[in-house]
Amino acid sequence: MITLSPSTQKNRKRRLSTRVVERRERIIQTVRTLIAKRGIEPVGMRDLAEECGVAVTTLYNQFGSREGVIGAALHAVFRDHFVPLAERTQNLSPAQQIDARITAATQAILGELREYSRSTMSFYFSPTPHPLLRSELHDFVVVDFRHVVEDIERRGDLEPWVDIPSFTDDIVTQHYSLVMKWVQGYIRDQDLHTRCLRAIGTSFMGVTHGNTRLEIKQLIAADAGRVAIVPTREADAI
Repeated sequence: MITLSPSTQKNRKRRLSTRVVERRERIIQTVRTLIAKRGIEPVGMRDLAEECGVAVTTLYNQFGSREGVIGAALHAVFRDHFVPLAERTQNLSPAQQIDARITAATQAILGELREYSRSTMSFYFSPTPHPLLRSELHDFVVVDFRHVVEDIERRGDLEPWVDIPSFTDDIVTQHYSLVMKWVQGYIRDQDLHTRCLRAIGTSFMGVTHGNTRLEIKQLIAADAGRVAIVPTREADAI
């Protein structure tokens, strides 16, 4: 019997771990594309396995369930788009942070995430969305906006009666409702940014005072002179 040295065993484990991570990321990217093409509800484990080129048992071993696979893909989208944004904007004023989030979301929705956004919003507002998957679509953005509101509170510009968890939950629902109206064709591409900025900005104005409220008011007023955000669409898929 051949006994491997500790260093050889360690190297093998490292190579195996790297392959597992790479395969996981490849699966997540494939699932994101599949969601954009077919939506969430129609996709089953066999569909996922076939598209990813792996066995169904592999998906269960790595993600635990269908919802685990799809949830990981949904989470990855927010992680890739909003974590870097949060890091870049942490030293900006609350008004600038709000503007940056709405602008980044609009650019993604009208660009690389167009069909993905259509699929996920249709699922989010369906009568009985799976709670785990709805949570993946909702909670990450709530936490991100909560950081903005907490910054306003630290500056002393938040109204004392504001319940931060409820307010941020409502902000995300409001934002998604406008995106859903865009999905349904009631809001044009060139109007989406303005509609979201004015609606969300007005909500923030209602719970703030002092310099923060003034800056948000100025942000909304300045939006009237902006060029509409309609990025060139290279592809509908992710």
